Amino acid sequence: MKRINDQQIIVPLEFNVACAIYKIEIAEVLQVFVDHVTLYDTMSDVYNEGFSEATRTVGSYVRAKRKRPVQSKAMRNCRALLISCLSNIKVLATKKAGLTIVKRKKTRPLVNMIFEAMERVYTISDTLYLDEYSAIKLSKDFCVLCEAHNCYPKEFLEYFMGRISVADAHAHKGLKLIYDNYTFSFFLNIADGFGRDTTEMFDLTDYELDFYERMEELHLELYIIRDLQERANILRGLYLLHYQAITQN
Repeated sequence: MKRINDQQIIVPLEFNVACAIYKIEIAEVLQVFVDHVTLYDTMSDVYNEGFSEATRTVGSYVRAKRKRPVQSKAMRNCRALLISCLSNIKVLATKKAGLTIVKRKKTRPLVNMIFEAMERVYTISDTLYLDEYSAIKLSKDFCVLCEAHNCYPKEFLEYFMGRISVADAHAHKGLKLIYDNYTFSFFLNIADGFGRDTTEMFDLTDYELDFYERMEELHLELYIIRDLQERANILRGLYLLHYQAITQN
């Protein structure tokens, strides 16, 4: 079968802004996302921090893209094995007894079997380059899900990034409205150190210190603005100016 060439990842502006505000590398965030997408968690009803949000994000994209199931191009020659492995993974994922971390680990040989048997159509390489300096290592779970749903890795990654908006989140928070965005909650956890090596300390410049102080002041100034979209747009403008200032220096 003819392989489909992958495409360059397009990083949304608001995701760039979010990573700049929280001083985290884009590639690092995307790597944590990839590492927490698993076949096990697509079938588990039990909440598992990080895994549930990441896997649910992928599922949300697939449901939005596909109105009905389509046959996987990569799995055409291994459907019997795929069905058998998925059935065994489901048994583990729905089993009440046992630790989640242990059950998820037991699915690895099953995922490996699917990975080795499938044809690499959309995930030609295990490494996805953002630029010449940064790359993402695609897990076998992630690759299998891409191939199962006929999706490029970039589709899942861009959908994840597209759900991140600090301005929207802060606008909801300022108006004490529920911000029902599990993907952004996952992003915040990553910003707080989840899934990352946070031993490295970073220093804030005087400009950054002034910006964070200005953020607090602006949230108070915006109290009189009760329209959600207007508030979000004001914050979006401020955060964009900050991003442009620090990236131009």
